[in-house]
Amino acid sequence: MKRTLLLLAFAVAFLADGYAQTASSMKWSEICSGKMSADWYGSEEAQQIADRLLNNQKNSGGWMKNIEFHKEDDSSGKSEHSCLDNAATTMEMRFLAKVYQKTKAAKYQESFQKALNMIFTAEKSVGGWSQYWPLSGNGSYQDYITFNDDLMTNVMKILKDIYTNKGDFADIVDETNRTKCQASFDKAIECIINCQVDDNGTKAAWCAQHDPNDFLPMEGRPHELPSISGYESANLLSYLMTIENPSEALQNTIHTAVAWLDAHKYKDNAAVENFTNANGESDRHIVEKSGSAVWGRFIQLGGETGNANYQKFFNKLNNRNKSRSYSTGGKTYTYKEYEIATNSYNAEKAYQPIFAIYDDQLQHLYYRFLYSFEDAPETTDWKGCTVPTSLNALRRTKYQFMGSWPLNVIKNEYPAWKQRMESQGGDDYTTYVLSTETNTGDNSSSEYHFDNGITITNANNKGYGAGKSNTIKYSAGVDYTVTLPANMKISKVSFYGYDNYDSNAYINSFNGTQYGTTDYVFPAKNGDDMTYVTHTLTAASPISGSFTFSLGKKQCCLILTLYQNNGNTAITLPVSNEQQTPIYNLQGVRVTNPGQGIYIQNGKKYIK
Repeated sequence: MKRTLLLLAFAVAFLADGYAQTASSMKWSEICSGKMSADWYGSEEAQQIADRLLNNQKNSGGWMKNIEFHKEDDSSGKSEHSCLDNAATTMEMRFLAKVYQKTKAAKYQESFQKALNMIFTAEKSVGGWSQYWPLSGNGSYQDYITFNDDLMTNVMKILKDIYTNKGDFADIVDETNRTKCQASFDKAIECIINCQVDDNGTKAAWCAQHDPNDFLPMEGRPHELPSISGYESANLLSYLMTIENPSEALQNTIHTAVAWLDAHKYKDNAAVENFTNANGESDRHIVEKSGSAVWGRFIQLGGETGNANYQKFFNKLNNRNKSRSYSTGGKTYTYKEYEIATNSYNAEKAYQPIFAIYDDQLQHLYYRFLYSFEDAPETTDWKGCTVPTSLNALRRTKYQFMGSWPLNVIKNEYPAWKQRMESQGGDDYTTYVLSTETNTGDNSSSEYHFDNGITITNANNKGYGAGKSNTIKYSAGVDYTVTLPANMKISKVSFYGYDNYDSNAYINSFNGTQYGTTDYVFPAKNGDDMTYVTHTLTAASPISGSFTFSLGKKQCCLILTLYQNNGNTAITLPVSNEQQTPIYNLQGVRVTNPGQGIYIQNGKKYIK
């Protein structure tokens, strides 16, 4: 007995110490996102960290970025601006919410509310947020509407989590504040639609920053020129396609932005690769890669749209009238930012990637338009100074100027989203998407919680894991149970995603029906390349309460979409073969002898 007690005491001490060791070895972002065990967020250590957040909270309501609050204090002072860049403030709010749910300590809820009030106050009248609050007010790029570093979507995600009142955010604020969160979220959607660049009459995508007055693309730092951003646009589209029941306006925004990006890739069958160059430096270059493609981080605007945007940019630099100097060979060259930009800009390079070098030692290169990613010969400018015409190895490796960011959106996420929109049949169905974006629970739990009160459990206590493209990992040979709210009835379920291993996986069972190894296959992964597919299974009759599913052979990363028939139309199928096309009634039951109960309208069959 004494030995048992000693072992138990040792285990408790080890676990308590393990919390500290695990926390100190993690990044602050990981702790805020729920990588620690659920119980840890009620521990003394977690509360000590939460108290540190309270002590470091800015007077304006938020926190500064890039502070590892589980290890250090913010030395900038409480009177400094709050920050929303790099997930600052939203990360801290997520941590406080977790600790509050475990402790119910009012001080953590009050700190959370203070930060939320800052988000409300900082939102612009047209929607959207800037990097800091209060604004600098001096014409800085930091005051623009900001999509850079996922600022907009990080704020929108936490607003949605709050107004859906689930998981860590259940009852953390009152109904009035939840209503304000939804209104703020809706205004942000309107802002995104308004910021979509009009490319000479064709809707395009987005810049990293936009002017809140006219929504036009704007510059960032000296190497971030007005343009359309392949990186920010891809990330924004990934998030927009997770929004349930999007408006027609938002759907059109997604359709047109994807089409524009697909038409404006820099190079097909290519990828960016790290390598060591002839000088022994870390470097990047573009190589051939089948099935891939490369886009510019900054894509130059063209036509009248380009003329108007760049003239606005040049006018701003001219009005600012700032000089930049560079000394070499015993001579100093002094430039106005306006002349650097206007003399290097080439309107004939429309829709090409554009680059610039941001280096305090080379300020004469600020806002200088460059058009070559890889090394190109230098030239002599109008002042007689030798200047580059391309990026150098340092700039190529320190900043992602070229990449394949939109590829997964175009190749995988958009087709699945488009299919889901088409399957909704207008008002025929209400859909419920079960993905990492709609997950509201603790990532360490084996019970997965989603918007609208849906949960997924499994008998093997498999924990939650995230795959690519907002998917969730589901293991083979495990029975998963999807539990529905009392008022929900599901007619069909789509399984969208990919096999996470190197041999074929498949849907083994759904709602009590077993399937074979070749019925609903997820093709094997080939190295880092995976094949995304969608399988939609219709229930024999509407499902209420719960249903089960399982996978065979290998783990898959999936998004599940549940379809609730709204009851105002029959389930329809395209008329491709009059004799072979099956017909279903409103309850999803196949009708083998419908008789005169069929009518055809707009190429589809209906049951009267």
